[in-house]
Amino acid sequence: MPGRSVVSILLLLLLHGLLCLQLVALTEMDDDDVMEDGSCMHFSVSPPPAPPEDADERRDYFRAMQAKDLFRHEQMITMMGSDRNGSSRRRRAKESSKLPEVMSATSMFELPMRSALNIAHVGMYLVSVRIGTPALPYNLVLDTATDLTWINCRLRRRKGKHYGRQSTGQTMSMGGEGAKEASKNWYRPAKSSSWRRIRCSQKECAVLPYNTCQSPSKAESCSYFQKTQDGTVTIGIYGKEKATVTVSDGRMAKLPGLILGCSVLEAGGSVDAHDGVLSLGNGDMSFAVHAAKRFGQRFSFCLLSANSSRDASSYLTFGPNPAVMGPGTMETDILYNVDVKPAYGAQVTGVLVGGERLDIPDEVWDAERFVGGGVILDTSTSVTSLVPEAYAPVTAALDRHLSHLPRVYELEGFEYCYKWTFTGDGVDPAHNVTIPSFTVEMAGGARLEPEAKSVVMPEVEPGVACLAFRKLLRGGPGILGNVFMQEYIWEIDHGDGKIRFRKDKCNTHHLHNSRGGEVNNNAAASSSVVHRVN
Repeated sequence: MPGRSVVSILLLLLLHGLLCLQLVALTEMDDDDVMEDGSCMHFSVSPPPAPPEDADERRDYFRAMQAKDLFRHEQMITMMGSDRNGSSRRRRAKESSKLPEVMSATSMFELPMRSALNIAHVGMYLVSVRIGTPALPYNLVLDTATDLTWINCRLRRRKGKHYGRQSTGQTMSMGGEGAKEASKNWYRPAKSSSWRRIRCSQKECAVLPYNTCQSPSKAESCSYFQKTQDGTVTIGIYGKEKATVTVSDGRMAKLPGLILGCSVLEAGGSVDAHDGVLSLGNGDMSFAVHAAKRFGQRFSFCLLSANSSRDASSYLTFGPNPAVMGPGTMETDILYNVDVKPAYGAQVTGVLVGGERLDIPDEVWDAERFVGGGVILDTSTSVTSLVPEAYAPVTAALDRHLSHLPRVYELEGFEYCYKWTFTGDGVDPAHNVTIPSFTVEMAGGARLEPEAKSVVMPEVEPGVACLAFRKLLRGGPGILGNVFMQEYIWEIDHGDGKIRFRKDKCNTHHLHNSRGGEVNNNAAASSSVVHRVN
């Protein structure tokens, strides 16, 4: 162990010995390691803080949310359509990955997750992940529409080879505000014994996306430049690392072989409010695909409401999650979107408001034949966004139930707002208001029926509620944002090529004592009593 003093080694050994008295043995998940049936790995979820109560701060909050979503969509447009020809429309992750399955189909783990709904970091859910050896925690944004996991990184200074960082550790925010001082957890490859830098000369580097290598040099690190949907830019080098997770049988285990971006420069909307991004998108190097390969080919997550109790918690789970299955569970085929390749989509067959089917052209939902068609699930977009052909009939149908209320026009980012104090359940006899049911029908009979507060956003500013939809002026695909997805548990099952979901408050997941149920895709199932896993 070059570069470490004898004293440091002794201290590390002593620390290791003390930890071993308190924790179960740390195991390595090698190719021949199979977990016990019913095990998983998991990361817990805590509820998001509510939007600010102060009127000016609340207005800034929703303005920031709108700006973040707009930046994200503008960058999504630039990434679309580059190689539609010859791409598989229903490409499954299991067909593209070269990684072996080393966990049993019933193994699982979970990761703690919370939402950072505040002015600095609106509408983004955070997961705490332990990376490196020794394993240190990093707060990463949960993103279902990207395939690159990256962490704020500090490299050892080597003149002329790699980017360096100022010791103050500044990051940049959007809107021309310049650099901001931020309290961050910095990943330092030189201090992790499990970090393995990828070189430009390696075959592995040649197939990694966003690659900026100029030559197959053995001396040059495999570098990348990524500009994501929300306008965030990250520049860094690729390496392989290990994550430390707690498996559901209580064991601590190492998850090796993760492709990690060591980011030496970040700029964008919210890089000063987190340590990096955890990729849940489709792709060989995605954290979700890599982990799911070892845990039953699936992962699930539940997004808590912004109004949840501060003591509530939920999980991002890798492996079969019994909480997914129960009365009201729906399933539909995954569409691996050809325009936004890391994202997961579904085939929408219709939208109903108050039970009335809206007149929306079929091509709006057709990702197979039309550029920008279809819809994707995006946990990093807040407000559900629709192309004009869908946005107009949706907002018109909802407005018919609210048009007798005084309109408010000056709220940036929201076209349909009303002077009305919305308490959350959508029924207000005093003002003759009942928010109608909203249903998104999907292939196979699945029905997504969000709560009223996901269709009309209450208290965008004090005493004002707005329709929770945004118009996509530069094309699709449509985006189901995290406001629309909240209080549902979602599962991406690469093995079966299915998306499963059902209503859930996301705060009662104690998986060891839970039991599963059967998938039911008929209309009656969506109104069944929600099964709670205790």
